[in-house]
Order: sequence, then C-alpha cells, then structure tokens
Amino acid sequence: MSHPYGVARTDPRGALLVMAAAACYALSVVFAKGAYVLGVSVQTLTVWRFAIGALAFWGMVSLRRPAWLARRVVLTAIGMGSVGFAVQALTYFGAIAVMDAGLATLLVYTYPAIITVIGFLTRRQSPTRRTLAALGCSAAGMLLLVGLGGLATVSRLGVGLALTAAVTYALYTIVASSLPAEADVVLLMAIVTTSAFTSVLVVALVSGSPLSLGAGPAVYGWVLAYIAVGTLLAMTLHLQGLVRIEPSRAGILSSIEPLVTAGAVAAVYGERMTLAQIAGGAVILVGIVILQLRPRRPAVDLLAQTRHPDVQETPSAVGLAS
Repeated sequence: MSHPYGVARTDPRGALLVMAAAACYALSVVFAKGAYVLGVSVQTLTVWRFAIGALAFWGMVSLRRPAWLARRVVLTAIGMGSVGFAVQALTYFGAIAVMDAGLATLLVYTYPAIITVIGFLTRRQSPTRRTLAALGCSAAGMLLLVGLGGLATVSRLGVGLALTAAVTYALYTIVASSLPAEADVVLLMAIVTTSAFTSVLVVALVSGSPLSLGAGPAVYGWVLAYIAVGTLLAMTLHLQGLVRIEPSRAGILSSIEPLVTAGAVAAVYGERMTLAQIAGGAVILVGIVILQLRPRRPAVDLLAQTRHPDVQETPSAVGLAS
C-alpha cells in the first residue's frame, strides 16, 4: 500500500505518535463530559472548539503561506466542514452527553464497516471473504453492544446519534479521499474547521444555546483541556505520525481509542459496560483490524484512508478532528 507522499514508512516514532493522538482524542471525551456536568451544552462547547481550532489553523497558514487551492477543492472542503464535520461532531458528542461514552465511541467505530458497505453498493469494492468476515464482526459487535433483546438498557437517542455520527463520518471519509495529494494539509483543515464553525454557530443560535461558557474556573479548565488536548495536540500528533507510517497500520493503531475512552470514563465517572458490551466492542475492533489487513491481491480499498472519527487522512494526509 502506497504512502500519501509516495514512500512507505514504518518509523516506530510514527506508531507512538498515532497512539498518543488516539489517547488524546479519548481524553477529549472525559473533558467534554466534565463541561457537560457544569452546564455547558453540546452546541456551545462545539462552537468554542471550532472557533479556537479555526483561529489556530489560520495562524499556521499565515506562517506557512501555502499555495492556494483550486476552486473545486475549496468548495469540497467547505462542504466537508459545513455538513460532514459539523454533523459528525454534534452527533458524536451529543451521544456522549446522553449515554456511556465508551459505548458511544464503539458504536461510532462501526464507520469502517459502513464505508465497506457503501463500496459494495456503489460497486467500487467487490465482496471478499475478508471484507465479509469484517462486516460480520461489526454486525455481531453491534448486537452485543445494544443488547440482543433490544435497546432497553441503553439510550435509544444515544444509539441513534452515535450511528448517525458513524454514517456521516463514513461519507465524509469517502469525499475526503477524493482531495488531491498536493493540497496543503493545514490550509484544508483551516477551511474545513471554519466551515464547521459557521454551521455549528447557526445551529446554536437557532436552538437558543448560549454562546457564553458561563463563569467559574472549572468550566474554563474543562473547555481549555478539551480544545488543547483533544483537538490541537491530538491533531498535531496524528499528523506527525501519518507521515511516518503506512495508512493501514495507522488505522489499526488508532483503534486503541475506544479502549482508552472506556478506561478513562470508568476511572473518572464510574461508567461501566456489561461483559456482553465489552465483548461486542472487542468484536468490532477485530473487524477493523481485518479490514485494515492487506489483501493478497491488489484491489480497490476504500479503507486505505481510514482514520480516527476525529482525524481522517486524505491522499494529502489531511487530519480532521470530530
């Protein structure tokens, strides 16, 4: 499998950077829930996250001064941010606000299987025993996560939001994979984040969510940690890792995020999943690993660009947080 820059890389530092980024994204869930407990809404927190993120990326653009993008690429990036990025972020963190974070994250991690199904339906990918086995793992894992007897023990709203986030991110990933390899990563992220900020701001204003975070150092502490660690640091670490290792390996290493999320929220908030849900999560992660394994014969693989739901690499290694 070729690297976005044309060279296959296996630098051990890249693996450590990707795993560190996954851990940072997992911790962002802890920080977000802390803000929710103090009364910050999902919309308000997301507005601040995208506002500060956009300022940071445009600051980097002003320092780097990359070549501007073609009109088609700019319009694609605007659409990715204003629709895909914004919807995925709101639904993912909305799910975390109403259900156990570990369970929500695992449900969102069904997005690689959704990409594969879309590939089948659009005839861009042919079914193989490997992909069918991976889809079977995802289906079985979902049944275990939500309960074979129905949704009696989990939030139906949370499950719906998490699966919406998974579908949205799958579509976002497919669109992102069409961007040209020569497009500047930071400039793309600046456009996408700004577009997402605009959409989320409109949602917040229409829904009547306050734009103020409120008073108190605790609120600002959670929010700043959420943005600094779960957005800026995580994206920086992930981007640095992506230029050092192959996409398939990075995708597998990023799968530690749900495990770290479940452990972190259990330690901080006392959330616990049942043994059946833990088994379901494990089965889903096995499916992800199967999908990331190299096929014996060359084939169209939509998952060559699969990344964390909060950071996705296009052929130009663009990383985007959810």
